[in-house]
Amino acid sequence: MKIVFILISLLISVPSLAAPRLSREWARSTLQKPHYAFRYFNRMAPIITDKLVIQGNAIDGIKAFDRSSGHEKWSLNFKNGVEGGATTDGDKLYFGANNGLFYCVDVNTGSVVWTHPLNSESLAQPLVQGNLVFHITSNNIVYSFNKNTGQSMWIDSTNSVKSVMTVRGQTSPAYSKGILYVGFSDGNFAAYNAQTGRKIWNKRIGDDKKFNDVDATAKVTDKCVLISSYANSLYCLDKNSGSILWRHDEGAFNSVLVSDGKIFYPTGNGEIHILDGDSGKLLKKIIDLKGLSTEIVDFKDWIVYGESSGAIVLKNKKTLQTDQIFFSGRGLVARPVVDSKANEIYFLSNEANLFKLKLAQEKKVFPWSHRR
Repeated sequence: MKIVFILISLLISVPSLAAPRLSREWARSTLQKPHYAFRYFNRMAPIITDKLVIQGNAIDGIKAFDRSSGHEKWSLNFKNGVEGGATTDGDKLYFGANNGLFYCVDVNTGSVVWTHPLNSESLAQPLVQGNLVFHITSNNIVYSFNKNTGQSMWIDSTNSVKSVMTVRGQTSPAYSKGILYVGFSDGNFAAYNAQTGRKIWNKRIGDDKKFNDVDATAKVTDKCVLISSYANSLYCLDKNSGSILWRHDEGAFNSVLVSDGKIFYPTGNGEIHILDGDSGKLLKKIIDLKGLSTEIVDFKDWIVYGESSGAIVLKNKKTLQTDQIFFSGRGLVARPVVDSKANEIYFLSNEANLFKLKLAQEKKVFPWSHRR
């Protein structure tokens, strides 16, 4: 009897634990009409503003939804959609559509402000820096536009190709201290003077005979530029010269997350490698994925990622234990987007459905497990 009283006292004295719980707030189709033909890569990450969620697909267009209710606010219809992604700057939205045009539209109304011909499809998210917007097309041409007028400021076509074996990816430009970093589907990675377009250095990192793609967007740290090619390695390159400081011999389609002194690297072989941020030394692996991981997102105490044939996953950043999962159907390849302040997660499924999830804290009492 004394033992029973002791156990009861311990349970009462232990504070309750807050367990994460994902719930669906709403889900909306981004398609203009039902699509039953070939299933494309729907891989644009959602764009969130104070009031809107903007989402494109690889089939027929881009839409804006009310963030609270999910009601559609405006839509634009393009053949082959907006696959690569979009970027906001103030009240303007910038994106390359797969109809061969680059667009600047009003975020709130969807009205077109200006367009510029690209004569190629777009598989990359643009980058806005200062008064310039940078973009790369699927034929490896780099553009710099005046963000207000659409005037072309400079163009680099030295890596342009008519045909190359790729996994249908494209790096987005990255920027740091006046330098623009861009990868190409022919295996090259280059640094430019962002204002003039002068190429500072070029490094070939895709040396595989079949898939040379540099699809991942570079991550610029205090120490180096982290960039990977699809079939080869993750490289830590010197920012000034492009020389290799270290490499991790596993290729990837998506860029890395740098958090708490570690590099979270979603590889092309269906694993997530956790590396030391200074040396690149392999620390741990996450191998229980269903398909390939999306780009990984930092969310408070968790990392968040999607599986190409599975679910949205929340893992504890320190223990790597799965705290919560959410299935949307046929998986996802688009990067999830989080609002840490509002405890919200937005993502696009492989069926081109946009989801809004809410993270709630569910109180549990020790020792009952809060994980599914």
